[in-house]
Amino acid sequence: MNKVLFGTVLCVLFASCSKSQEDKANALIKEDIKKVLYHAKTYDPVETQVDSAFTPFDDPVFYEKTAQLCKLGMAMDEYDKKMKNAKSSMSIWSGPYQSAFGRNAYQEAKNEYDESAKKIKNIEKKLAELADELKVMLNKEQQFIGFKARHRYRANNNAGQTVFGEMEYMFDKDISRIITAYDMEDNEYRAVQIIYRQILNEDKDFNDSELLD
Repeated sequence: MNKVLFGTVLCVLFASCSKSQEDKANALIKEDIKKVLYHAKTYDPVETQVDSAFTPFDDPVFYEKTAQLCKLGMAMDEYDKKMKNAKSSMSIWSGPYQSAFGRNAYQEAKNEYDESAKKIKNIEKKLAELADELKVMLNKEQQFIGFKARHRYRANNNAGQTVFGEMEYMFDKDISRIITAYDMEDNEYRAVQIIYRQILNEDKDFNDSELLD
């Protein structure tokens, strides 16, 4: 009988603790989210899921480095396109019988090609450095760093239409302040999550080249 009573008390305490965490998170979220809404008075919370946050994937530093990796990858793609276009122009304007206009056009294309190639080389160096930094963080022992919450809400947008939004918040260990927040519908957030899934789907043989793909 005492064991049953003790178990019941534990369940009540656990439920109370969980509710307390959610209440604290919601209070901070409500104060923060109203600063960015077009019509703060229309804010209506739908659901908040609080969970423990651990390194490396919940670490804001790891997120920022991964986001930077994505940005550099996109920049490299752009310079690669410029190189291909410049190479195509060079082939058009090359030849032994160039006019003054043709020689000038060829030189402009070559300059564009050389500059893009230089940019790509610099980006590749930065990507390799970032990949090494991420790998170091991945190989460290997992640590509890606080709490996180996924929060769904509805509010009116600038056009006065009611829309749903979803945010992810990172809190300190006491849920007394927000460390950072991410718009889960933002392209950067989605790109980072894709990289996270790719990493998590890899086994212990994860290497730098996979980060750079």
